[in-house]
Amino acid sequence: MRQRAISSVGVVLVGIIPALLGSPVLTIVAAAIALGALYELYVAYQRLGARPSLWSGSLAIIALVIIAGTDAPFLALMGALTAYTLLSLAQHIFQEDLSGSLLAWVLSVSGVMYVGLTMSHLILIRRIHGGVNMHWIVRADDLIGDGRAGLGLAWLLFVLVITWLTDVFAYLVGRQWGRTKLIPRVSPGKTRAGAVGGLIAGTVTGAIAGYVFGVPVPIWIALILGALLAVGSMIGDLSESLIKRQIGIKDMGSIIPGHGGLLDRIDALLFTVPMMYYLARFLEWRGYS
Repeated sequence: MRQRAISSVGVVLVGIIPALLGSPVLTIVAAAIALGALYELYVAYQRLGARPSLWSGSLAIIALVIIAGTDAPFLALMGALTAYTLLSLAQHIFQEDLSGSLLAWVLSVSGVMYVGLTMSHLILIRRIHGGVNMHWIVRADDLIGDGRAGLGLAWLLFVLVITWLTDVFAYLVGRQWGRTKLIPRVSPGKTRAGAVGGLIAGTVTGAIAGYVFGVPVPIWIALILGALLAVGSMIGDLSESLIKRQIGIKDMGSIIPGHGGLLDRIDALLFTVPMMYYLARFLEWRGYS
């Protein structure tokens, strides 16, 4: 428990410090984490007898993260992903042994989309323009960030804190009061009490974080966002558990004491970060910016 808590604090700092610094630090950190998670996922896929292409998947992730950190249109991300999807299939044409090629292609593409495309939204969120209601966020953005009046930084900190506290309270409440399993066929350790604890924590954190980071939405919207992100966080956790359950492993790796691998630590963010980006864009369209 103590080891898990220490590791958890370290992981949070790894997320928050690059968020404050912005590009290019955030881009480099996001790419490094995504590449590490992709490696873990591809190694796990090998247990299924598949041979996903690590070199092409790594190049695709680097391209996606770099594009997200520039002023290139969002369409460029889709273009890069489309090119990778087609070229990663075409590369099997030149192999002498075609056995398992289809499975390797499907798992290669799924890995890039699951890890790389989702992680690129970290940079997309950070680059959102707009003002916030907290001067310290604006000053931090102008001093060491991208100088975009703080809205992108506020939204990124908002989703990071909600995701983290949802996970923490789901674990603590489930450990203390959890009796009935949530979905035992997917994750034997998750309980209904833990899910309720995580949902409440995420919702309350939404209201608090909305104020602390100065996001330009009423408190009732911040509460709804907190609840949605809490649900997304738990679904992300369960989704990675589904992958591990199908492969027959407990953890994706052992790089983080008490947490397993990189992918075990960012599984919730792979859901909540894209959710936050599109929710923020929707709110911007509705005039909250």
